Amino acid sequence: MSLRFSLRLFNLVFAGILFLTGCSSFSVPEPAGLSPTQIETLRLSGGDYSLSGRILFKHPEGKHSGEMQLQISRGSELKLSIFTPLVGSLIYELRASSKKFLILNYQQKNFVLAENKQEVRQTWLGMDLTLTELKWLILGKLPETTPDWQRKILPTRELQLRQGVTEIRIRYNNSGQIASMRKSLDGLLEYTAEIPLYQKHYNLPFPRKISIEDYSGDSKWLMVFSEIQTPEKALKPLDFNTPPEMLPLLSDQ
Repeated sequence: MSLRFSLRLFNLVFAGILFLTGCSSFSVPEPAGLSPTQIETLRLSGGDYSLSGRILFKHPEGKHSGEMQLQISRGSELKLSIFTPLVGSLIYELRASSKKFLILNYQQKNFVLAENKQEVRQTWLGMDLTLTELKWLILGKLPETTPDWQRKILPTRELQLRQGVTEIRIRYNNSGQIASMRKSLDGLLEYTAEIPLYQKHYNLPFPRKISIEDYSGDSKWLMVFSEIQTPEKALKPLDFNTPPEMLPLLSDQ
């Protein structure tokens, strides 16, 4: 059996597992003492969220799959941790703020620490996926206002966002939630994102499954969320110090 066939078979099996597990429901109890208006305000204001589930993450340096913990703060900091199935050992972590970008590969004992900018995201994620865009997808909805973007409703009923050479087109489902999102740079496709399934939490629809794929299909995020929480206390600022036992990883590009 060839290596390429083995990897393709693994991807099909893992994707099948994600599809099947995507049918279960959220297991978090509803919060007490919050009105629907307060909950919607919290959601639109982009409070702190902690999510868990499963992920298949393909990027230019390799592929990681397993259990996932994802934290995103109101300060637009993100922490993605990937653990081995069953055993639960931490194998990979991505931390990002508006200024810094950190990858920790615990299996290969190396790291990447750089400025969070377009070239860095394209090199290490395989696509220019920003924190803002990922947060839109995780919440399944845009904030009421996006001052940095020009908005326009297209004849296709898609929402077009423009910022310089960047264009994002968003298609909504019948419930007004994001169904798909497509980003282009200088007229060239950068990535496409699909949210085929939603489930309610806090009596509001949140994405159950999210798929993000670069224009070539070589890099991909496939996430299935099984639990979502809004912590009572604000999440602590991320630590961007690198472990002394890890070595810096240099890009071949």
